[in-house]
Amino acid sequence: MSRNNMKGISILRRLASIIYDSLLVFAILIIMSIPFYSFNVEGNNILKLTMQVYFYLVTQYFFVWFWVNSQGTLGMKTWKIKIICEDGNKISYKKAVIRFNSAIFSILIFGLGFLISIFRKDKKCLHDIISKTILVKL
Repeated sequence: MSRNNMKGISILRRLASIIYDSLLVFAILIIMSIPFYSFNVEGNNILKLTMQVYFYLVTQYFFVWFWVNSQGTLGMKTWKIKIICEDGNKISYKKAVIRFNSAIFSILIFGLGFLISIFRKDKKCLHDIISKTILVKL
């Protein structure tokens, strides 16, 4: 891939992709929550915690699987975004898991991990830097 095609993706394009994917994941989680609510989760803290871990793992699986197997989620494909390693190769499962977990961290620090992309010439977010990945326009 040429250096011209490896320019980073704007924060607005990322945000559009994130919103699209969030709607998909939310729909999946609603369906996946049905078994938990048949056990009345409300009063059971252990079941609540189990459900939260389950949701986290389902969400992680969604993103990691698409990043590794399709080089992008459905939202990324809609917005013509592709994920690759800094060297231009496809990302591995290990890098995808690192990227997902560091993206969650980026969100937990009030989105600052995403906002740094505004000030960087390469438009990388914190999770891109940590996982040594880059989002490119198709």
